[in-house]
Amino acid sequence: MTDTDIMMTKQEIKEEIHNAVMFIADNCDGAESQDGVGFNGSDTKFGNRAVEMEPEEWSDAMCWEAYQMLAKYSNQLAKDGLDYSALPVPERVGGDGRDDARQASFERKTLKVGDDEFVLKFKYEAGLIRRVKKLKGQWKQNSKTWTFPIHEDVGGELRSLAFDYGFIVTDEAQELLDRFKDVEVEERPEGLRSLTLRDESFILDFEYDADLVYAVKSLTGRKWDSKEKVWVVPKVACDQVMMLATTWGFEHDGNVFSEALRMSDEARMREEASSAETSKLKIEGLGAIHPKTGEKLELRPFQVAGVAYAIDVKKCFIADEMGLGKTVQSLAAVHMEKAFPLLVVCPATLKSNWEREVRMWLPEKTVHIVDNKVGVKNSDVVIINYDILDKQQEELMKVGFQALVFDESHYAKNSTAKRTKALKKIAKAIPENGMVLALTGTPVLNRPVELVSQLEILGRIEDFGGSWNFRKRYCDAKHDGFGWNFGGASNTSELNNMLRQTCYVRRQKEDVLKELPTKARYTIETQLSRVSAKEYKAVENETIVWLAEEGRYSSMVDTLAKLMVLKRIAGEGKVEAACEWIDTFLDSTDRKLVVFGHHKSVVNALAEKYGGLRVSGSDSMKARQASIDLFQNDPNSRVIVLNTKAGGVGITLTAASDVLFVEQGWTPAEHDQAEDRCHRIGQDAESVSAFYLLAEETIDDDIYELIAKKRLVVDAVTDGEAEMAESVMNELIGKLVKRAND
Repeated sequence: MTDTDIMMTKQEIKEEIHNAVMFIADNCDGAESQDGVGFNGSDTKFGNRAVEMEPEEWSDAMCWEAYQMLAKYSNQLAKDGLDYSALPVPERVGGDGRDDARQASFERKTLKVGDDEFVLKFKYEAGLIRRVKKLKGQWKQNSKTWTFPIHEDVGGELRSLAFDYGFIVTDEAQELLDRFKDVEVEERPEGLRSLTLRDESFILDFEYDADLVYAVKSLTGRKWDSKEKVWVVPKVACDQVMMLATTWGFEHDGNVFSEALRMSDEARMREEASSAETSKLKIEGLGAIHPKTGEKLELRPFQVAGVAYAIDVKKCFIADEMGLGKTVQSLAAVHMEKAFPLLVVCPATLKSNWEREVRMWLPEKTVHIVDNKVGVKNSDVVIINYDILDKQQEELMKVGFQALVFDESHYAKNSTAKRTKALKKIAKAIPENGMVLALTGTPVLNRPVELVSQLEILGRIEDFGGSWNFRKRYCDAKHDGFGWNFGGASNTSELNNMLRQTCYVRRQKEDVLKELPTKARYTIETQLSRVSAKEYKAVENETIVWLAEEGRYSSMVDTLAKLMVLKRIAGEGKVEAACEWIDTFLDSTDRKLVVFGHHKSVVNALAEKYGGLRVSGSDSMKARQASIDLFQNDPNSRVIVLNTKAGGVGITLTAASDVLFVEQGWTPAEHDQAEDRCHRIGQDAESVSAFYLLAEETIDDDIYELIAKKRLVVDAVTDGEAEMAESVMNELIGKLVKRAND
């Protein structure tokens, strides 16, 4: 603590930090938009809960948590003349400040004025709910509040209610309440009504009452059981059920409400966990050293939190943004649950990447890739692509898989597709205590109807009242006279909450920046197109023969020419896979992307597909600068393609923090300099994510491995780029010759 902090009392420190948090909260829209203003998604609830409380109500743990959180928003504070570094530093204490805020918020009774309405918020209390419901109010599920019109019919009763139950009333609300007289509220007649629990669903049984039916239909996921003549409500609506049952006088035994309270607490905790950045879970037994580069392998705290969520719910989406490690989180979750054998279903271009990840993180496990020639074999991990899933379904069903992971889960969004039908059958065969994980980086709320089949595969659709109720409630269902249109979106905030409470974990890059290194490198294994693979193999064989017979007597220039032919064929053969990856990136995030290639054919093909922004040796300086300026300043210009030599140095592309290398150079320095085009220095620096697209059974893997090892042990600046490049090429030649002899 500084001398200034020592002079301040604990209460004064809390007031200073409370004021700073209040400034951010005043500009926050609840993370509905990614505008860099207000709290991000993971801080919204804590920040708003903190400012709703008076500073003296803060626990010491809350004060410390708020101070740490504000570090993320130092730039926003600075715009209002607040210097984060000048804030007093509170005492660092143990405990969970966010949990303290959650509990305090849950226990507070408040009455305030909203948009032309009174707003009540309070912890569940049966008698209070019964009394509140007698008024002409409306329950708002998203904000967990009751709202009432500012009218004399309710004003007097609200004033009495606030006094009787000890509500904290804002000055504005009190001024309005004082204008109204007390009003008597008539009791609502009640018939025979019962509430019971069955398989963690609520059963509402009552004599017909039009008003009550209308109220029940507002419950999330409710379904009419025409056979038993009862309403069935999933546990995700437990809070709503408790409110309704108390208001309408349903009979029940004490266990029903105690179970409902347990479900409610679990749902709230799970919702918090769905965006968590840390966890106390201990994960052991994963690979510790990268098999090719020798780098240390370790899960980041937010990845451990994702694993903990998946283990807790067992059947869920892992929907982190691209580059945050969904693959390793799924493998770690299956590993911790010992849910082998595991079936991985993915696009064909990602099969090699999955094999690589399994061998790296689960080195003790066997892995097998299925194709139509080889078929299904027993293995700890079996990998298959969507395209052949239907043909191999019968053999796959015989294996007895304990876990299923389906990557790029939007591939299963079409419920009528053969692969989706096959996937549903396979998923249904996974044991109840097994795991089914859907991996996607694409925001799932844009077209909710695409979630239906994915939720069916996860076995989660009944949590939302079944597919028909889901479509009607969340897909803006409209009947045009010819049929139903489910192409829209409705109640998306509620859907987001319900997903997070049941089966959905998602963190964005901006939420976990503090855990990411300044630069993070990721490899993506893919396959060459069929034509390119055939051409590449022929040329590689010719090159190996040439190296063995003539290469030793030839100049490095001649050798380089031979190797460059191989690199060109590999580069051109990866364009299709690169486009697929870029499309997924653009769909899954709002961020921009810098793409590097070497050969003119590769650079031009990618630039032409993604808007034409390009920096290459054949472009004039004026044309290059025009592309750079548009990329930097136009939010709709999201991709720029550069030749590594022409665009690797001397330009700034800080509008992006993600880089894709479709082709590689020869030295660590080439890649480091290219990555640095996106690296910002200073307080607002973002982690640069560099993705390397590598074609299996080509020299791509060899070059990446050699460069990675050079980066670890050699200073490229000291040794010089020319010497480094020659060293890498010589070692690559040695690998090719050895491969031929083997």
